Amino acid sequence: MSPGQIQTAHLDDTTLQGLADGSLRGPEGFEAREHCESCAACAAELEAYAALSASLSALVDPALPPDFTVSVLAAATQREEQLAARRQHLLAAIPAAALSIFAVVGWGLSAGLVQRVNEILNGVALLRQVADVAAPVVEVARLPIALGALLLCASIATVLVRALRPMSRPSDA
Repeated sequence: MSPGQIQTAHLDDTTLQGLADGSLRGPEGFEAREHCESCAACAAELEAYAALSASLSALVDPALPPDFTVSVLAAATQREEQLAARRQHLLAAIPAAALSIFAVVGWGLSAGLVQRVNEILNGVALLRQVADVAAPVVEVARLPIALGALLLCASIATVLVRALRPMSRPSDA
């Protein structure tokens, strides 16, 4: 607040609260105190804030219950156990996912191995032709190829997280 503003208008609540609790110091605090000495309305407001500040300062924090520390430690231990169980479920899901992928690939290759290899090679040749045609478009648009891999990883992670979510919820015991 400028000196002229203090003399012509009443002080705002923030300034009065700062004066009452002692946090408003320096030239602004000095000017505000001078204003309160000459303005009865602001002096009354300052007195009310000072009484409120004194009452709030006199309040005492309630005592903690005797079992507070024990209950906090028990809650922290329970949370750590839940996190450890969740990590175990996640670590168990990774080999299970790898094993299932291996099993699907093995099953697919086991029936008519030569025919499957030929189909894969034909598919690779077709993909190479598509890639040759699409390469200029990708270069012009500057689309990273990693975007496809990112989307695939995100979809797999989403499926795994949704599959593991019911196992990691704490019981309502």
